[in-house]
Order: sequence, then structure tokens, then C-alpha cells
Amino acid sequence: MLGDEVDRLVDVFLEDTPRLLARLEIAAAAPDYDALRDAAHSLKSSSANLGAMLLSAAAKRIEHGARERNLARPAVAVALVTNEFARARRMLRSGTRTTT
Repeated sequence: MLGDEVDRLVDVFLEDTPRLLARLEIAAAAPDYDALRDAAHSLKSSSANLGAMLLSAAAKRIEHGARERNLARPAVAVALVTNEFARARRMLRSGTRTTT
């Protein structure tokens, strides 16, 4: 129904997400819980909007842990999000949504 608009949204998501992932990596190294929370929140929302629900859930875990300032091994959590983005990117490029 949205046609070309969806393609444009996917392109923007695929271009913007690596910057969010870089922000997450930098924040995890400190750890900077506010920066983790903010970047994870953005990623959670944008990925859910495109149907990348596993990526959204992984970002949500970081967001909640950072909000509580209780995120065990932030770098590992960010690595899991990065891996999930790689999977979501493949699915989005192929036209398949990652709702499972």
C-alpha cells in the first residue's frame, strides 16, 4: 500500500542505524547510561516501525537496563544489537520483515 514510501523508509533506516550503533558502542565503553538509553530508544522505535521486532526487542532491553542504570555487560548487549541489525538489514533488503 505504501509502495515507494516503504522503500525510502527502509533506505533511511539502513543509512541511519549504523550511526546509532556507533553511539551505542561509544556509550557502552564508558558506560554512559543516558546516551545508551537515548540511542537504544531511537533504535527500538525505528526498527519496530519497519517490522524488525527482534532488533526492537534487543534495543528495548538496553533502553530499560540503561534507564535503571543496571545493564550487565553493556558492550555485550550492544554486540547483540549489532548482530541483530545485520540480520534485520538482510531481511529488509530482501523485502522480508523480521517479525519473528
